[in-house]
Amino acid sequence: MKKVYLFLALAIPMMASAQLLEVGSVERVAKEADAKVAAFSPTGDYLLLTNTSNQGLQRMDLATQKVTKITSADGAGYNVKIAQDGNQIVYREVKLDASKSRVSNIVRHDFVANKAQVIAHKQQHLAAMVADADRPSFSIKDRQLMMTKNGKTIVFSPNGQQYSYHWASLSPNGKKVSYYISSVGCFVCDIDGKNIQFIGHNILAPVWYNDNILVGCDTKDNGEVVLESVIVAYSLDGKKQVLTNGEQIAVFPQAANGKIAYSTSEGEIYVMNVK
Repeated sequence: MKKVYLFLALAIPMMASAQLLEVGSVERVAKEADAKVAAFSPTGDYLLLTNTSNQGLQRMDLATQKVTKITSADGAGYNVKIAQDGNQIVYREVKLDASKSRVSNIVRHDFVANKAQVIAHKQQHLAAMVADADRPSFSIKDRQLMMTKNGKTIVFSPNGQQYSYHWASLSPNGKKVSYYISSVGCFVCDIDGKNIQFIGHNILAPVWYNDNILVGCDTKDNGEVVLESVIVAYSLDGKKQVLTNGEQIAVFPQAANGKIAYSTSEGEIYVMNVK
Protein backbone atom coordinates (compact mmCIF):
# COMPACT_ATOMS: atom_id res chain seq x y z
CA MET A 1 0.00 0.00 0.00
CA LYS A 2 2.81 2.45 0.74
CA LYS A 3 4.11 2.18 -2.84
CA VAL A 4 0.59 2.79 -4.18
CA TYR A 5 0.14 6.01 -2.20
CA LEU A 6 3.61 7.18 -3.09
CA PHE A 7 2.97 6.55 -6.80
CA LEU A 8 -0.30 8.49 -6.65
CA ALA A 9 1.47 11.38 -4.98
CA LEU A 10 4.20 11.45 -7.61
CA ALA A 11 1.63 11.24 -10.40
CA ILE A 12 -0.05 14.50 -9.38
CA PRO A 13 1.09 17.44 -11.57
CA MET A 14 3.43 20.00 -10.07
CA MET A 15 1.58 22.61 -8.05
CA ALA A 16 0.92 25.87 -9.87
CA SER A 17 2.70 28.86 -8.40
CA ALA A 18 0.27 31.64 -7.48
CA GLN A 19 -0.32 34.46 -5.05
CA LEU A 20 -2.64 32.98 -2.48
CA LEU A 21 -1.90 35.51 0.25
CA GLU A 22 -0.81 39.14 0.18
CA VAL A 23 2.14 39.53 2.54
CA GLY A 24 2.19 42.78 4.49
CA SER A 25 4.48 43.74 7.35
CA VAL A 26 6.80 41.22 8.99
CA GLU A 27 7.87 41.98 12.57
CA ARG A 28 10.43 40.26 14.75
CA VAL A 29 8.81 39.90 18.16
CA ALA A 30 11.43 37.89 20.04
CA LYS A 31 14.89 36.41 19.91
CA GLU A 32 15.76 33.70 22.38
CA ALA A 33 18.28 30.90 22.14
CA ASP A 34 16.61 27.64 21.13
CA ALA A 35 13.10 29.18 20.83
CA LYS A 36 10.25 28.20 18.52
CA VAL A 37 6.54 28.89 18.14
CA ALA A 38 4.39 26.17 19.70
CA ALA A 39 0.94 27.62 18.96
CA PHE A 40 -0.96 30.77 17.97
CA SER A 41 -4.13 31.66 19.86
CA PRO A 42 -7.24 31.44 17.62
CA THR A 43 -7.98 35.07 18.46
CA GLY A 44 -4.51 36.07 17.23
CA ASP A 45 -3.52 38.00 20.35
CA TYR A 46 -0.82 35.76 21.84
CA LEU A 47 1.77 33.12 20.97
CA LEU A 48 2.86 30.10 22.95
CA LEU A 49 6.63 29.62 22.78
CA THR A 50 8.71 26.56 23.63
CA ASN A 51 12.23 25.36 22.84
CA THR A 52 13.34 23.04 20.05
CA SER A 53 13.06 20.08 22.43
CA ASN A 54 9.45 21.07 23.32
CA GLN A 55 10.49 21.81 26.89
CA GLY A 56 8.49 24.47 28.71
CA LEU A 57 5.85 26.96 27.61
CA GLN A 58 5.75 30.73 27.63
CA ARG A 59 2.95 33.07 26.64
CA MET A 60 3.83 36.16 24.60
CA ASP A 61 1.11 38.80 24.34
CA LEU A 62 1.63 40.44 20.96
CA ALA A 63 0.21 43.84 21.89
CA THR A 64 2.85 44.37 24.60
CA GLN A 65 5.36 41.59 23.73
CA LYS A 66 5.28 40.68 27.42
CA VAL A 67 6.42 37.10 28.02
CA THR A 68 4.96 35.07 30.90
CA LYS A 69 6.22 31.65 31.95
CA ILE A 70 3.56 28.95 32.08
CA THR A 71 5.61 25.81 32.81
CA SER A 72 9.09 24.35 32.45
CA ALA A 73 7.77 20.80 31.98
CA ASP A 74 9.32 18.47 29.42
CA GLY A 75 7.03 17.86 26.45
CA ALA A 76 4.81 20.87 27.14
CA GLY A 77 5.40 22.44 23.73
CA TYR A 78 4.47 19.37 21.69
CA ASN A 79 0.98 19.61 20.17
CA VAL A 80 -0.29 21.99 22.83
CA LYS A 81 -4.01 22.76 22.39
CA ILE A 82 -5.69 26.16 22.78
CA ALA A 83 -9.45 26.61 23.32
CA GLN A 84 -11.30 28.61 20.66
CA ASP A 85 -11.77 31.57 23.02
CA GLY A 86 -8.07 31.50 23.95
CA ASN A 87 -8.74 31.30 27.68
CA GLN A 88 -7.53 27.75 28.27
CA ILE A 89 -4.73 25.55 27.02
CA VAL A 90 -4.02 21.84 27.41
CA TYR A 91 -0.47 20.49 27.39
CA ARG A 92 1.48 17.44 28.49
CA GLU A 93 4.12 17.29 31.22
CA VAL A 94 6.57 14.41 31.06
CA LYS A 95 7.89 13.21 34.41
CA LEU A 96 9.64 10.24 35.96
CA ASP A 97 7.42 8.03 38.12
CA ALA A 98 8.49 6.04 41.18
CA SER A 99 10.02 3.37 38.97
CA LYS A 100 12.00 6.03 37.02
CA SER A 101 9.84 5.46 33.92
CA ARG A 102 8.82 8.48 31.84
CA VAL A 103 5.07 9.19 32.06
CA SER A 104 2.94 11.97 30.60
CA ASN A 105 0.32 13.82 32.59
CA ILE A 106 -2.16 16.09 30.80
CA VAL A 107 -2.53 19.57 32.29
CA ARG A 108 -5.18 22.21 31.67
CA HIS A 109 -4.13 25.81 32.34
CA ASP A 110 -6.84 28.46 32.75
CA PHE A 111 -5.56 31.96 32.02
CA VAL A 112 -8.61 33.67 33.54
CA ALA A 113 -8.30 31.83 36.86
CA ASN A 114 -4.49 31.68 36.52
CA LYS A 115 -4.64 28.04 37.59
CA ALA A 116 -3.19 24.78 36.27
CA GLN A 117 -4.73 21.37 36.95
CA VAL A 118 -3.75 17.83 35.99
CA ILE A 119 -6.76 16.37 34.17
CA ALA A 120 -5.31 13.00 33.13
CA HIS A 121 -2.49 10.88 34.55
CA LYS A 122 -0.14 8.67 32.53
CA GLN A 123 -1.72 9.59 29.21
CA GLN A 124 0.35 10.12 26.06
CA HIS A 125 -2.07 12.03 23.85
CA LEU A 126 -4.07 15.17 24.49
CA ALA A 127 -7.80 14.72 24.99
CA ALA A 128 -10.31 17.17 23.58
CA MET A 129 -10.67 20.47 25.40
CA VAL A 130 -13.73 20.64 27.63
CA ALA A 131 -14.48 24.10 26.21
CA ASP A 132 -14.44 22.64 22.69
CA ALA A 133 -16.35 19.44 23.37
CA ASP A 134 -18.32 19.81 20.13
CA ARG A 135 -15.13 19.73 18.02
CA PRO A 136 -12.97 16.63 17.55
CA SER A 137 -9.34 16.82 18.64
CA PHE A 138 -6.49 15.13 16.75
CA SER A 139 -3.15 13.97 18.14
CA ILE A 140 -0.34 11.52 17.42
CA LYS A 141 0.29 8.39 19.47
CA ASP A 142 2.71 5.60 18.55
CA ARG A 143 3.05 7.15 15.05
CA GLN A 144 -0.71 6.89 14.48
CA LEU A 145 -3.25 9.70 14.00
CA MET A 146 -5.76 9.66 16.86
CA MET A 147 -9.15 11.36 17.07
CA THR A 148 -10.82 12.29 20.35
CA LYS A 149 -14.51 13.17 20.30
CA ASN A 150 -17.06 13.26 23.13
CA GLY A 151 -14.40 11.92 25.50
CA LYS A 152 -13.61 8.85 23.38
CA THR A 153 -10.28 8.40 21.58
CA ILE A 154 -9.86 6.10 18.58
CA VAL A 155 -7.19 5.40 15.95
CA PHE A 156 -8.09 7.57 12.94
CA SER A 157 -5.14 7.09 10.51
CA PRO A 158 -7.16 7.43 7.26
CA ASN A 159 -4.35 6.30 4.91
CA GLY A 160 -3.76 3.12 6.90
CA GLN A 161 -1.87 2.15 10.04
CA GLN A 162 1.25 1.10 8.10
CA TYR A 163 2.30 4.77 7.90
CA SER A 164 3.93 7.14 10.38
CA TYR A 165 1.78 10.24 10.95
CA HIS A 166 2.85 13.69 12.13
CA TRP A 167 1.51 17.23 12.63
CA ALA A 168 -2.26 16.82 12.77
CA SER A 169 -4.25 20.06 12.41
CA LEU A 170 -8.02 20.64 12.45
CA SER A 171 -9.41 23.23 10.02
CA PRO A 172 -11.01 26.35 11.57
CA ASN A 173 -14.51 25.21 10.57
CA GLY A 174 -13.88 21.80 12.13
CA LYS A 175 -14.70 19.91 8.92
CA LYS A 176 -11.26 18.74 7.74
CA VAL A 177 -7.98 17.56 9.24
CA SER A 178 -4.52 17.90 7.72
CA TYR A 179 -1.61 15.60 8.53
CA TYR A 180 1.82 14.61 7.28
CA ILE A 181 2.97 11.07 6.45
CA SER A 182 6.69 10.32 6.64
CA SER A 183 8.38 9.99 3.23
CA VAL A 184 5.09 10.68 1.41
CA GLY A 185 3.78 14.18 2.17
CA CYS A 186 0.87 16.24 3.43
CA PHE A 187 -2.75 15.11 3.12
CA VAL A 188 -6.18 16.48 3.99
CA CYS A 189 -9.38 14.53 4.61
CA ASP A 190 -12.84 15.00 6.09
CA ILE A 191 -13.20 14.29 9.80
CA ASP A 192 -14.97 11.03 8.93
CA GLY A 193 -11.79 9.88 7.16
CA LYS A 194 -13.23 10.24 3.66
CA ASN A 195 -12.21 12.37 0.65
CA ILE A 196 -8.45 11.96 1.19
CA GLN A 197 -6.56 14.60 -0.80
CA PHE A 198 -2.81 14.80 -1.37
CA ILE A 199 -1.53 18.37 -0.89
CA GLY A 200 2.24 18.24 -1.46
CA HIS A 201 5.55 16.62 -0.57
CA ASN A 202 7.34 19.72 0.63
CA ILE A 203 5.05 21.13 3.28
CA LEU A 204 6.34 20.03 6.68
CA ALA A 205 4.55 20.96 9.93
CA PRO A 206 1.35 21.99 8.08
CA VAL A 207 -1.31 24.08 9.83
CA TRP A 208 -4.44 25.80 8.55
CA TYR A 209 -4.37 29.49 7.65
CA ASN A 210 -8.07 29.34 6.79
CA ASP A 211 -10.45 26.62 5.62
CA ASN A 212 -8.88 26.51 2.14
CA ILE A 213 -5.18 27.28 2.68
CA LEU A 214 -2.46 25.45 4.62
CA VAL A 215 0.91 26.90 5.61
CA GLY A 216 4.03 24.92 6.43
CA CYS A 217 7.75 24.88 5.71
CA ASP A 218 9.72 23.57 2.75
CA THR A 219 13.13 22.45 4.00
CA LYS A 220 16.36 21.16 2.51
CA ASP A 221 18.94 19.33 4.60
CA ASN A 222 22.11 17.28 4.28
CA GLY A 223 20.78 14.40 6.33
CA GLU A 224 21.92 15.93 9.60
CA VAL A 225 21.03 19.62 9.69
CA VAL A 226 18.57 21.88 7.88
CA LEU A 227 20.39 24.00 5.27
CA GLU A 228 17.45 25.96 3.85
CA SER A 229 13.80 26.42 4.81
CA VAL A 230 11.05 28.75 3.63
CA ILE A 231 7.45 29.22 4.74
CA VAL A 232 5.00 28.10 2.05
CA ALA A 233 1.24 28.21 1.50
CA TYR A 234 -0.75 25.54 -0.36
CA SER A 235 -4.39 25.81 -1.38
CA LEU A 236 -6.76 22.87 -1.60
CA ASP A 237 -7.21 23.54 -5.32
CA GLY A 238 -3.54 22.92 -6.14
CA LYS A 239 -1.78 26.29 -5.87
CA LYS A 240 1.44 27.07 -4.01
CA GLN A 241 3.11 30.28 -2.81
CA VAL A 242 6.47 30.84 -1.10
CA LEU A 243 5.96 33.42 1.66
CA THR A 244 9.54 34.08 2.86
CA ASN A 245 12.59 35.09 0.84
CA GLY A 246 14.94 32.27 1.84
CA GLU A 247 17.43 34.52 3.63
CA GLN A 248 16.49 32.83 6.93
CA ILE A 249 15.91 29.22 7.87
CA ALA A 250 12.21 29.69 8.65
CA VAL A 251 10.35 26.81 10.31
CA PHE A 252 7.33 25.76 12.40
CA PRO A 253 4.67 28.25 11.24
CA GLN A 254 1.45 28.84 13.15
CA ALA A 255 -1.47 30.89 11.83
CA ALA A 256 -4.42 32.80 13.25
CA ASN A 257 -6.60 35.77 12.43
CA GLY A 258 -4.70 37.05 9.39
CA LYS A 259 -1.24 36.43 10.87
CA ILE A 260 1.45 33.80 10.46
CA ALA A 261 4.09 33.34 13.14
CA TYR A 262 7.27 31.37 12.53
CA SER A 263 10.66 30.64 14.06
CA THR A 264 14.17 30.75 12.62
CA SER A 265 17.28 28.67 13.22
CA GLU A 266 18.69 31.65 15.13
CA GLY A 267 15.88 31.53 17.72
CA GLU A 268 14.09 34.54 16.26
CA ILE A 269 10.28 34.69 16.28
CA TYR A 270 8.52 36.61 13.52
CA VAL A 271 4.89 37.56 12.92
CA MET A 272 3.79 38.10 9.31
CA ASN A 273 0.61 40.05 8.57
CA VAL A 274 -1.18 38.61 5.55
CA LYS A 275 -4.51 38.85 3.80
